[in-house]
Amino acid sequence: MQEIEIDELLEELKENSEISESYVLAREIRLFLNVRAGHFSPELRVKVYKSTVLQQYPYHFRISHHAQTPHQAGPYYPSCTWFETEEAAIEKAIFSTTRF
Repeated sequence: MQEIEIDELLEELKENSEISESYVLAREIRLFLNVRAGHFSPELRVKVYKSTVLQQYPYHFRISHHAQTPHQAGPYYPSCTWFETEEAAIEKAIFSTTRF
């Protein structure tokens, strides 16, 4: 069975009239964060998707957990999850968890 490249698959999905938008998993990362001077290492999973929905920003991320500190009314959900590069999406996913 031949493996289909992500861009090729996205183009095929884009041509299907029954699909309004699609995202293909490009990478899944499992991380252990270094917080509280190494005494606490929570697990974070980051999924990076590629899409044709926003041509200029094809990479989107989802994170497994959303941080909530005692000073916040609720968990922090990043307002921007789309980026020009996969590296930028991964960096922002980590930043949105560790900085808030």
